[in-house]
Amino acid sequence: MPNGVCLVFFHNCRADAYAPLAAAMAPHSGRPLRVVVDESDDLSPLMGAGFVLERRENRYVVPTGPGSAPVPSGFALVTADRVPEPELRELDDELRQDVPGSEGWKWDEQGFRKETYESSQYDPATYLVAVDGSTGRYVGIARIWIRPRGPRLGMIAVTRAHRRRGLARAMLSQVFGILHGRGLMEVSTEIDGTNLASMALLTRFGARRTGSDLWLVRR
Repeated sequence: MPNGVCLVFFHNCRADAYAPLAAAMAPHSGRPLRVVVDESDDLSPLMGAGFVLERRENRYVVPTGPGSAPVPSGFALVTADRVPEPELRELDDELRQDVPGSEGWKWDEQGFRKETYESSQYDPATYLVAVDGSTGRYVGIARIWIRPRGPRLGMIAVTRAHRRRGLARAMLSQVFGILHGRGLMEVSTEIDGTNLASMALLTRFGARRTGSDLWLVRR
């Protein structure tokens, strides 16, 4: 990952395959090895191989609806295609520093372009950026990826100096309204178990928990 984290996902594997697969990869990473498993999986093979629980990321489904929350005075919302690429990349880096699991994140130009503009899930209309009208600075992101199996909220974040003004709520309300107008009634997302502010925000939109992923690390 762009913050140096070596993350391993297991897809369609038996639980007793986790430990030997992780052990085979560990010598090649040169850094702490992290794995992500579902909360219902048997963790004993990984625990026996020296992994410990690091964090829990809860999964949610959030209903969309007509946008109703107003944009705070002095701010505006624009789509991502109206923001210069370097400034959008720098804002993404800045916001990720306060996202559990993304500390130290630093995109390079190629990686950001591939993840964003070249992705089949990118839709500028569902990738909103908040602008401070007094300075022209970009101060927040609400990003929804349009996937074949349903839209996913990838980020909702505001810079530290501009929080508690209703910006995050306004961004979500507008982007959910766009999805609702397309007939998309639900959005999936994940929130770290310690991120109380994001959980409270999405609860106001009717979010319901559907499960969780566990991050384990072997140092």
